Amino acid sequence: MDYSKFNDDDFDLKKWVNGALQSEQNPNTLVMKLQLLMQEVNGSLEESTANLLSDIPRVVTEIQGLNNEAVLLRNQMNLVKSDISKVQEDTVESMSTVVQLDKIKDRMLVTEKKLKQADNWCVLNDQIDLLFEEQDLEGISEKLGEMRDALAGLVNLPDYSDRCDRLNNLSNRLEAILSPKLISTFNNDKSEEARLYYKIFSDMGRQGELYNYYHRTHKTNSQKQFNTLRTSGSVDTWLHQFYSSVLELFHAQLSWTSGIYKDHTSVVLSLITLCLDNNDIQHEISNFVSDSQTPVLALISLQDIMYRFANSLGRELTEVDSEITEKLGRSITSPYIRHLTSLGDKVKSSLLRDVHSLAMRVKRTSSDSVAELHSSTKRVVAHVRDCIPQCLDLTNGFTLVDVISAIEFYFDLLVEKINTFIREMRVAFGVEVGSQSTFQEDHWVGFQSCFKLFQVLGECYTDINGLELECIDAVKQHAPKGPSLITKLDIWLETDPTKYAINKTLMNSLIDGSTTTLFDKTLELFKKPINNCNKLCVDFVLSHVKSNLHGVHLSEEWVVDEGAVFSPSPLTYITSLGDYLLLLPQQLEPFFAEENIPLDTALILVDFTQFPGMAQDVEGDAFAWLTCVCQSTMFTIVEMILKIHRLSGAGCKQLTADVAYISNVMGALEVPLSRDIVDISRLLSLPIDLIDSADTQNIPKYLRGKISTMRRPAY
Repeated sequence: MDYSKFNDDDFDLKKWVNGALQSEQNPNTLVMKLQLLMQEVNGSLEESTANLLSDIPRVVTEIQGLNNEAVLLRNQMNLVKSDISKVQEDTVESMSTVVQLDKIKDRMLVTEKKLKQADNWCVLNDQIDLLFEEQDLEGISEKLGEMRDALAGLVNLPDYSDRCDRLNNLSNRLEAILSPKLISTFNNDKSEEARLYYKIFSDMGRQGELYNYYHRTHKTNSQKQFNTLRTSGSVDTWLHQFYSSVLELFHAQLSWTSGIYKDHTSVVLSLITLCLDNNDIQHEISNFVSDSQTPVLALISLQDIMYRFANSLGRELTEVDSEITEKLGRSITSPYIRHLTSLGDKVKSSLLRDVHSLAMRVKRTSSDSVAELHSSTKRVVAHVRDCIPQCLDLTNGFTLVDVISAIEFYFDLLVEKINTFIREMRVAFGVEVGSQSTFQEDHWVGFQSCFKLFQVLGECYTDINGLELECIDAVKQHAPKGPSLITKLDIWLETDPTKYAINKTLMNSLIDGSTTTLFDKTLELFKKPINNCNKLCVDFVLSHVKSNLHGVHLSEEWVVDEGAVFSPSPLTYITSLGDYLLLLPQQLEPFFAEENIPLDTALILVDFTQFPGMAQDVEGDAFAWLTCVCQSTMFTIVEMILKIHRLSGAGCKQLTADVAYISNVMGALEVPLSRDIVDISRLLSLPIDLIDSADTQNIPKYLRGKISTMRRPAY
């Protein structure tokens, strides 16, 4: 049975009893066991109490003894404190004297040291001339080191500067002796000699001069190799070979110098920096890019070569001083910076060369002419499509504003060429007054070509709009590219902080969505050739209309005698015109039988309000275009009617029949009649004396006057 539970602070009587009864089924036995336990505990308690009572007198006696000893100790400590104070008072003057003597001793030791150094300098100065005669290079460097140490304690001597000059001249003399040996050692990678010379120059305190010899030697060799390679082919061929030779030099020297120089990695990187800091490289690259027909692609190929070299080199640089790696990165990129920062100009010149080579001339047939324009516009968009991604890859967007400006300039020239092409097509189609078509083809073939041209321009507009979205998406997805050796530099910020800030702001606004357009000026400007092309299409139809109406106002039909015609039928000119208009939907059907986004886009951009009878809120679609043509046709018919000098009664009936016919044609086409046609029809049907009645006051006065004059009998 477990009795330890009685010692727990959270003892639970009920829980213990229930647990005990589970192990002991007879309660009487359990009670008897508890009684025995209580007797045992009481016995132990009585025994402990008796022992405690017997020990109390002894403990009290021991405490009293400790108290007496503490009082005695306190008195003794006070006596010691008094003695110490007395000693301090008696010896204060003696201690001051001892301190002063110690200071005098230190000054004498310093003086002794300087005197020994001065004497040592004189001894060393005498010895070193002998060593120079014996050409004992190690001995000379050792003595020079000792002389330098001795000179450090003679700063206050009057001839200190003369001694410095003496030491410097001796160092120069030793360096002159070692100079040819150093060049031979570095050219032939002689490790033992290099370690010796490193020690000698270290003793002289001229490690920097040793590194200069090392750098100049290998720099000269690298320049010779460069001069040989540059004559072996084009830059993009030998530049890769030159970088490979530099990389090979880096690995070889990194291994060779590891047992010679303490900071060998930094020394070798400084060498590589010097080898790359070559004005001839920049000159050759400038000539290569300038002479290339595609300077941007030439720059991309060179940058790719440079990036591969920088990546290979950067993998070896793990624990190197950042200042050294920054200098190395700048020496790698410096030959390219001028070309990269002027990327916008290169894109512009490339696009300018391309736009001048575009074939946008009228051919023998209208369909061939439109096909050539279509090919040219597709080529334009394809050429521009790579410009923004190339800008991001080459400069990480640093020249984005310049490249966009170049693209917009390119599109401006394209719009000019398209407008010129449309003007030439107008001449070729003979839509201008008094001109004849130079195309030997069916009229409807020409109509199809006009609308095909309209569709081509809508497609070009759609392509430019889609290109804009592609470029914005490219900016959003762009992440800085290039070797870490280069990307960690702020070369763009350092090159032109203002330009960097402008381009950075543009890129951020495109990424966060606050800017949603790049070519908005171009898209707005492109509306002009689209509207010009639409006018060409309308004028093409109107040229046929005007041809049909030519001379009709002089017809004898308008002055025929009364009664000669009983029930007039529409004249041939108007029926042929009506048949022509009724064929238009059939000719338009190939363009609208299926969804035609380019043509729909072009129609939306057309300003139909520049045509007579077109409302301000007209929706650009196929029916709007047909309505525009019909309204212009009715306007032309009205112009012809108003040229008629006189109408006889029969002529009035004839003209009424002609107007009624063209009105029926418009009804068949579901095109509303123009107000002038409605008014003329009404004026022709009224008696002459009612033309100026109160019922006709809503008709324009000039129209009433003109019809009234026409219908008035001749005397």
